[in-house]
Amino acid sequence: MRITVIGGGAAGMAAAITSAEAGAAVTVLERNAKPLKKLGVTGNGRGNLFNTGEPAYFGDAAFALAALARCGISELAKFFASLGVPLREEGEGRVYPASLQASAVQDALMLRANQLAIDIRCRMRADNITREQDEYLISGRQGIGDDPRHPGEEPFSLHTDKVVVACGGAAYPAHGTDGTAYGLLTAFGHRQTALAPALCALTVPQKRLRGLSGQRVRVKLWLEDAQGNPVHGSRGEALFADDAVSGIAAMQLARFVKEGMTLCLDLRDELNSEQSALPFVQSLAASRPEQPAAELLAGAFSRPAARWILREAGVKDLSAPISALGPAALRAVAGTVECVRLPVLGTRGFAFAQVTAGGIETKDFDPETMESRLSPGLYAAGEILDVDGDCGGFNLMFAFASGLIAGTEAGGGR
Repeated sequence: MRITVIGGGAAGMAAAITSAEAGAAVTVLERNAKPLKKLGVTGNGRGNLFNTGEPAYFGDAAFALAALARCGISELAKFFASLGVPLREEGEGRVYPASLQASAVQDALMLRANQLAIDIRCRMRADNITREQDEYLISGRQGIGDDPRHPGEEPFSLHTDKVVVACGGAAYPAHGTDGTAYGLLTAFGHRQTALAPALCALTVPQKRLRGLSGQRVRVKLWLEDAQGNPVHGSRGEALFADDAVSGIAAMQLARFVKEGMTLCLDLRDELNSEQSALPFVQSLAASRPEQPAAELLAGAFSRPAARWILREAGVKDLSAPISALGPAALRAVAGTVECVRLPVLGTRGFAFAQVTAGGIETKDFDPETMESRLSPGLYAAGEILDVDGDCGGFNLMFAFASGLIAGTEAGGGR
């Protein structure tokens, strides 16, 4: 049995290993100079492999849950144990390699692939898949890139019995996923949903964030549409740039961004309170009346964040004594702590997105096998499908699980 896996990421390598373990002759076609490039930067390089908490998926979440029912936490733990990768669980159900090094997982996967004699061919771009009687023909270009050892691209073609498409989505094109692989599956009648960047920063007017670059604040965030209706919310740390709000809490809202939306920030988590901020602000004002207004929120927020809040609240003279702030000004400051509203201009885009929202519709794939319902012997796994998850290991979890399922089935079934 000849099986070709297109894409040497997490899903692709999981599929390749399980197929080879079943006795198949496996070839991996990888666009980059080496496989598993994106895995090396996940979890800030620590490798957040999966999550034991409540699943958090979008797109076809039901498809993701069905796949995870087939290959869930225990199966994933066994897979990593078989690779010699001990695990550790940290806060919010996040599971990492015990070494906290994503590179250790890369090494273990590659070692197992070498043990199984998997033929990994790098700098290979698959452009077309066609079905010819009982086999598939993959064609494309080899030698892509600017490596002087590969001075020019040349065409290639490869016959195979089964194909696993695990090329990723449109996010993070610097890692070889530029969205061109969807055509490999749409050529067989599969449909593609609309695509959007997910898990990336939200851009806002630069003048509204003056002086905040590099600051981190614990917040509750939500998006409102043009009519002021709440769309989706998140909670955690926001990281401010010159013209964008990043950090996990903000990035998880990116997939919902549409024109005319507003980002609302409730800063009371910095106060460890969900009560009205007004009594707290009033008590601070009463305790330091002779201090300049710039010091009103000292101790509650970092100096840059405190000045930003005061500016957003309309306090113009930060050198005036706090005692000069009237009741209306204190109410404005408290109201700003409870909700800063920033127009959303967009997102950082696919170039900076960790994940793609949208992809190939899942209705024509079986979540129990990852096999196409339209073309037997054709499988898909990972981000190329219309499944994406929150931060915390959910995306890698689906990538590994769907890859293991596809590889097991392509290699000979359960």
